[in-house]
Amino acid sequence: MIIKKMIIYGYGKWIDTEFDIDASFQLFFGENEAGKSTIMSFIHSVFFGFPTRHSSLNRYEPNESSRYGGKIIIQDKRFGEVSIERVSGKVTGDVVVQLEDGTTGNEAMLTTLFYNKTRSFYESIYSFDLKGIENIQNMGKEQLNRFFLSVGALGHEKYLKQADYYNAQADKLFKPMGRNPKINQLKAALKSKAIEVEKAKEKNETYIDLMKQHIEKQEQLKIIESKLSKTEKELNYFDQLSRHEETLAEIDEIKAYLKNKPVLKLPEDGLYQLRQINNDTESYQNEINERQERQKNLQKEYKPSKELVLYQENEEHLKQFENNLDFWEDQAHSLQLKMKDLGNIEQMIAEMKIREDISLSDSLPIELKTSELDYLNTTRERLEKSEVELSDLQDKQKNITHKININNDMIDKIEPKLLSLSGFNKLKEMNEEGGEPGKGKRQAHLVPMIASAVTFFSSIYLFTVEPVYGVAFFILFIVLTYATWREHTSLNKQENKEQHTYYEQKNLRSQWKEMLAMNDVYQSEYKDTLNQIDRLETTKQLIQKDFGQWKKDHLFPASITLLNIDEKRDIYEKIRELSNKEAGVKQTIETIEMKLSNHLSDFERVFKRDFLTENTLEKFKEMRNIYREIKNEQRGMQEYIKQTETIQNEINYFVGKVNELKSTKQQFIHSLELEREGDVYDIYAEQDIIQEKRMRLSMLLAKLPPRDDQNEIKYEVTNLDVNMKKLSEEKRTLLEQQKEINKNIMADEMTLKQLEDGGLYSEILQTFENEKSYYQEIVYKWTTFKTAAGIIEKTLHYAKKDNLPQALSVAETYFSFLTNDKYKKLQFEQETLFIIDKWGNKWKSEDLSRGTVEPLYISLRLAFVKTAKEKIQFPILIDDPFVNLDNQRVKKMYELLSKFDENIQIIYFSFDPRIQAFIGDDKYVYLN
Repeated sequence: MIIKKMIIYGYGKWIDTEFDIDASFQLFFGENEAGKSTIMSFIHSVFFGFPTRHSSLNRYEPNESSRYGGKIIIQDKRFGEVSIERVSGKVTGDVVVQLEDGTTGNEAMLTTLFYNKTRSFYESIYSFDLKGIENIQNMGKEQLNRFFLSVGALGHEKYLKQADYYNAQADKLFKPMGRNPKINQLKAALKSKAIEVEKAKEKNETYIDLMKQHIEKQEQLKIIESKLSKTEKELNYFDQLSRHEETLAEIDEIKAYLKNKPVLKLPEDGLYQLRQINNDTESYQNEINERQERQKNLQKEYKPSKELVLYQENEEHLKQFENNLDFWEDQAHSLQLKMKDLGNIEQMIAEMKIREDISLSDSLPIELKTSELDYLNTTRERLEKSEVELSDLQDKQKNITHKININNDMIDKIEPKLLSLSGFNKLKEMNEEGGEPGKGKRQAHLVPMIASAVTFFSSIYLFTVEPVYGVAFFILFIVLTYATWREHTSLNKQENKEQHTYYEQKNLRSQWKEMLAMNDVYQSEYKDTLNQIDRLETTKQLIQKDFGQWKKDHLFPASITLLNIDEKRDIYEKIRELSNKEAGVKQTIETIEMKLSNHLSDFERVFKRDFLTENTLEKFKEMRNIYREIKNEQRGMQEYIKQTETIQNEINYFVGKVNELKSTKQQFIHSLELEREGDVYDIYAEQDIIQEKRMRLSMLLAKLPPRDDQNEIKYEVTNLDVNMKKLSEEKRTLLEQQKEINKNIMADEMTLKQLEDGGLYSEILQTFENEKSYYQEIVYKWTTFKTAAGIIEKTLHYAKKDNLPQALSVAETYFSFLTNDKYKKLQFEQETLFIIDKWGNKWKSEDLSRGTVEPLYISLRLAFVKTAKEKIQFPILIDDPFVNLDNQRVKKMYELLSKFDENIQIIYFSFDPRIQAFIGDDKYVYLN
């Protein structure tokens, strides 16, 4: 559990203040009255509640704020980040706990979060100051063990509280040195009453003598009952033993086996040494075998070949050839290049022939003479001239065709616009007669004009005679004038249109006739051009036919034309040059092959083998490979010699190692006063059997029923029956004696009763017996409480190991570190803690100086926290307890705290300026 943040609403001097805590070791530094103790109390209060108003603890209620309390955010490994907020409310404040997943709770959840531990538990271990560290000295061994029981028995705190309750109830009834407890009072009263009874008894001598005899008989009865009880226990024990006959028989057998077996002091690792020697010997022998196998493999691998043997037999003869091998290599290389050149030439010739459409088997065309070249030039000129003329005629043909098409298009455009011949003649006749086309219509138009004039003059006249009629005639005049004007306008438009149509038709007919005439001319030219083209085509065909026959006569391919024959002749010339070059290369190749063949024949004879191919180059390569293999094999033989020597040296080394191990093994066998290796295994096997027998014996003895006394018993089966018979007889005798004595005691008691009845002694004795009975009831009640508390604590002790030795061991480490190894060990003797220094001296804590005892108490506290951390983890709060330590021990103390445990948080409050030299600034919180 680690505190991450504190938010104080109001607590003592702190109002609306926040503190972020980032480190596992956090220092709050400030002088007196800076608020260090207030922060420490704030943590206690938020965790466990505000102190009550009747408590001796300070409540730190703020004077300058109405809010009381605050919030602490912790990081818990079980619940993650948890917020604990406590504010004023009920007596200890109202608390709200919020888990990381949003779950909220109250005091019950907080109790679970703090492992059901109380404020007093936390302050007694995890929160301390100068005075508080000394409290641990008052805890004895049993109290410290109880602390670990409380820590380890998480979830069983209620049982411990119940045990404490029973112990408290028992203490109310009885205390060894008390006066007020009831048993103490009753015991004192009973003792006084017993004295009164004794005094009353002394008054009756007969009663006294009889009482003495009665007491003696009771003592005898106790002795007999003790013997009877012991005899019954022995009898029961032997009866239990009789149920383990097989176990007892095996015990006797093992004891008989072990009786004459000596205990030999054999080396514990003797068998291991022997096995190690054997393993090493086997390993070295494997190394030897592996290298011998490698030698055999090398012999097989480097077995000389037939060629190497023949080479060695004819080495002098072959040395001459070997010395000239570079020359023959050059010859072979030259032959290879020549053959490559020949292949390239042949490929070039073939490609050129294929490209020129010449069969690979056909001969090239013959070379042309001057007359033949003149023929070609003349024929070419004729053909070129014919083609030029033909091209001109074809252009002319295209032009004429184009003109005809244009003329026909014009005719096609004009013809739709022409009137029929009768319509045109009608317009023409009207125009030739000298009149105008609208003349008759204009004459007919004069009548309305005259009527309009008469009406106008009539209206003028009537204006003077009768104005109304004058107006009417004037309106009539306007209407007639408007109608005449409209008719005249329409007539003029029609006359203009007819005249325009006539002239337009006349022009169109003139153009149409001209185009028809031109069309006839174009058709005539087109026919003449076609005739000329046919004649030139015929001439051209004759030229080509003649040239084709010439190509056959001179072996030229049919694809050659007059235009490309010169180019082809150049190509043919190149082919001829390549053919000549081909012949020269072939001649050179034949010469080189002949020389190489002669030499290779000599090689075949020497090595008594035939080549796999007839190709000279391949034969040479094969021969060269054989030479190389021979040379490689010679180098391999040299490597074989080196490897063989190396392997032999290794074999010799491992043989020496094997001999050393054999000598060591023999010395070891002789040291055990044995002769053979097998005896060593036998003697160790026997010792293993003896050890197993001893372990078996211990296990069998543990199976037998336990015996209260420690007297040794012979567990032979044969003695059990005899012993049981003797014990049964003793039991019968003791029972008879017990019966007789009980009869006598009963008679004495009746006599004593008669003496006691009817007197003061009888009343006193009755009162004494009543008080004695009540005393026994109270004692029984006290015993019940004590027994119940003991059973609870013992049961919980079985559930948790005794952690005190582990805590003391950790405390020893811390205390030794703080005292520079001066004190080495801590141990309890009874309930007293002793400190043992490095010289072996024992010291009690009160014998040590204050500067030494304070580190001791801190070491114990920290050791308890460290030991219990797997069960409980709380932040440790320390309020400046080291003011009495010197600088060296202060440095050691701060070094221990800063490296104590990264999972356990330490919050330290101090005003000691020495701490600044030991703690980094990132772990400071300065308080003003």
